[in-house]
Amino acid sequence: MVTILAIGALQALFFSMLLFTKNVRTLSDKILQYWLLVLFLHITANLLELMGYYQRYPHFIGSSSSLVFLYGPLLYFYTKTYVSDSFKFRKVHLVHLVPFLLYNLILLPFYFQSADYKLNYYQEVLTQDPPSEAVVALVAKTLSIPVYLIWTLILLRNHRKNIARYFSDLEKIDLRWLQYLVWSMVAVTVFILMSAIVKLQTNFANAFHTEQYIFSAATLWVLGLGYYGLRQAPVFTDVPRTDQVKRTTAPTYKKSTLNPSEVEQYKESLFRFMEQEQPYLRSKLTLNQLADEVQIPAQVLSQMLNETMDQNFFNFINHYRVEEVKKRLQNPKYKNLTILGIALECGFSSKAAFNRIFKLHTGVTPSEYLKTYQV
Repeated sequence: MVTILAIGALQALFFSMLLFTKNVRTLSDKILQYWLLVLFLHITANLLELMGYYQRYPHFIGSSSSLVFLYGPLLYFYTKTYVSDSFKFRKVHLVHLVPFLLYNLILLPFYFQSADYKLNYYQEVLTQDPPSEAVVALVAKTLSIPVYLIWTLILLRNHRKNIARYFSDLEKIDLRWLQYLVWSMVAVTVFILMSAIVKLQTNFANAFHTEQYIFSAATLWVLGLGYYGLRQAPVFTDVPRTDQVKRTTAPTYKKSTLNPSEVEQYKESLFRFMEQEQPYLRSKLTLNQLADEVQIPAQVLSQMLNETMDQNFFNFINHYRVEEVKKRLQNPKYKNLTILGIALECGFSSKAAFNRIFKLHTGVTPSEYLKTYQV
């Protein structure tokens, strides 16, 4: 167990240093660097406790207990930098440090106690009914991460809905890394909650070994966090950043002055343009690009799709792509092309995306559709 924890601590420090030495560091790189540094300190403190250093050097006791309050904010802001390319830290964001600072402020008198006092307190917490303040601290720390996990999951859900309003191709907007990261944090949180329940039902000593397993599992988590975190690029790296997404939350239309006659005119112009110019054949088409070409304000186009057609931009464009694929599958002119070849010509950027979207719109796979038509 000692060896595993030592490896985990060294990994966290190593990846943190790698991020520090990167030639170009993004804001997300800096947040990840601090996150790994916090993990290094936390795992190291747990390692020292396991090796008995708390009994030999009691002033270590409590030195790392507040670090858990940093995990939630680090996760949230790391995610925030990926889903909002214009995000910048402001003074108001310092409020997220309040639990961490408040906890340390409350513990300040304990930090200045003698070594004997700290050791006796440590033994009392482990072997007897813990003092009320220790129980309150445990509950606060246990609830800290779940609160930020819920907040982060909401952020990801809203962003996924939002990008479908502005993009016709989501292959380059890959949120899988963030999803894996968040759900791995969910798994860690479940174990932390189990450990807290054991502490509250029995005593803190009984949960000691459970915590060691949690920190041992964190060794693998640190490896994934560091390795994949170093390889990640911002979600919007490969597409224009200045005019892509006008909002990072769902659009509102409170100032809209659309009336039914205008809607019909816009629809007529839009449908005519889609049939004649076939902009959906371009895989990287965005709502702002289409709005400029059809000469409809982007906000009006988004509103018209969502409110009068009950669909977002992503579904609207891919409906045309699917219909175009179906036409070409039936046209002998394209019999020399594979299904995937036709799909790529119709604006789809990958086989996986095409198969998923085609089945969503038709209820069958492309191969099943082709067999039905041939029969």
